[in-house]
Amino acid sequence: MRPLLAASLSLTFAACGDIQVRSIRTGDVVPDALQGEWTGAWQSAQTGFGGLLTLRIQDFAGEPVVSVQIAHPCVPPSHYQFRATPAKVELLADDVVLFEAVVGAERTLIGSYGCTADAGSWDATWQRDLPALVDLTGRWLGSASVPGYLPQAIVLDLQQTVRNGTLAFDGAMQLPGLLPEPLPMRGSVQFRAGVFDVVLVTEPGTVPLVHMVGTGDTALRRLDAGQLQAAVDPLLPLVQATWEMRWQTR
Repeated sequence: MRPLLAASLSLTFAACGDIQVRSIRTGDVVPDALQGEWTGAWQSAQTGFGGLLTLRIQDFAGEPVVSVQIAHPCVPPSHYQFRATPAKVELLADDVVLFEAVVGAERTLIGSYGCTADAGSWDATWQRDLPALVDLTGRWLGSASVPGYLPQAIVLDLQQTVRNGTLAFDGAMQLPGLLPEPLPMRGSVQFRAGVFDVVLVTEPGTVPLVHMVGTGDTALRRLDAGQLQAAVDPLLPLVQATWEMRWQTR
């Protein structure tokens, strides 16, 4: 049996009143049997109310990429821990178990929950594999284009890691024809079938402020039509542009 997977989690409200669980630290790789998307429901033994939940678990470089969509009184936005073995999963707050479940036959989770606000049962069933998490670490070369002007070269050096349970970028962007120094950047990436969605923004306190979004081809590691926005700044004579990038090397 593999060692226990332990991760510290931070919960924040997501869209539509759901809650998203985000891993901060990890101990071991995610058990293979747990990786993928799970859907299920919870049922209160006290009020009779219930709701739906979705759990997504993956592993990137030995760290869990975890999200849970659930609206429940036992898990308001706060810091939590997520623990798992091939036989059991747990969600804890200050080392007190709130949700727990055993891994049953045919990839099911059957368990219970309890807190001062409520108690009851929950279950989930494995639904599907999730798109592979590709490492986009390395140097990317491309350009930013504004109608009526020559394209401006862009160089991105990115390091992909797991931060807060999501895939994060840290790095720097160079605009050789416009800025004398690289801009420190950070952001995130999500993978869908065949494509990746990326968000990049300059580090807080950095000027000029630059925000970049785009969707790329995972297999080719390229992005053809991203959008770039920059705050009005005398250092950067560029406010809006499209951008494209190609992965070059690590």
